[in-house]
Amino acid sequence: MRIIKFIALCTLLTASVVIAAQKRLQPKLAISPPRLELYPEQSRKGESITVLNLGNMPMKVQVSAQNWDLDELNQFRALPSTEQSLDQWLIVNPVRLVIPANSQQTVRLAVRPRVKPEAGEHRAMVFFRQMPEENQESQVNFNVGVPIYAYFGEVERKAKIHSVSFNQQNHAVIMDVSNMGNAYVRPRGVYAIMHKKDLDKGTELLELLDLDNEIIDDERIIDSGKFASQPVFAPERRQLNHQILLKEKIKEPYVIGIKVDIAGQIITKTFDISIR
Repeated sequence: MRIIKFIALCTLLTASVVIAAQKRLQPKLAISPPRLELYPEQSRKGESITVLNLGNMPMKVQVSAQNWDLDELNQFRALPSTEQSLDQWLIVNPVRLVIPANSQQTVRLAVRPRVKPEAGEHRAMVFFRQMPEENQESQVNFNVGVPIYAYFGEVERKAKIHSVSFNQQNHAVIMDVSNMGNAYVRPRGVYAIMHKKDLDKGTELLELLDLDNEIIDDERIIDSGKFASQPVFAPERRQLNHQILLKEKIKEPYVIGIKVDIAGQIITKTFDISIR
């Protein structure tokens, strides 16, 4: 049962933090939880990450911490350490693991600032790198990253939404967002699609949307779901692209309704899609 749960957790890891050294393969390394948020001023107890070896051979794992952000394509980007970056303050124990086949080990994390922390978010990516075995040159090694966020002082999540549009060519909702606070904002959204002939007004479609439920009990809905979530770090402005993948091709005009929560701001919008 443990192995099944950990395999499910692996699917939550994004391509930016799961890297196959030679080709895309399912990693034999699973991590739980996939993300950690810490409040060191409230508790100095620290947290832990569980590492599971899904393979049938012992695995050596090296643990390291890296300062980071996201590049223009919303992909992981390594940054140099600063005196305010969390990688400088993390105490990781142990940093080298030998995990037997189909077994797990725990890595403990604690935050000990070396300088007075600025208010808000501090982050690091903790990498778990599978080390090659001797005389196994063809082995594919994996480097799995877990984002760690630590918060100090008054934390403010505040965003400005400049625009929300739809790119019909990529079938993606595009949101232009500025982070006006001192901690990341992560949009949370749902969408639903209805044939244009089945509704008179877009507001009727919007009334069916519920941020906590992607399944809509209405026979007129031909597709619905949730947006993938991407963070916007302070103090950045970023375009977020949320592609809507259709379960099947729609052959007549339709309307997409979206409802998005960004730092407590609720946005609703409809897009009329023509068929060419």
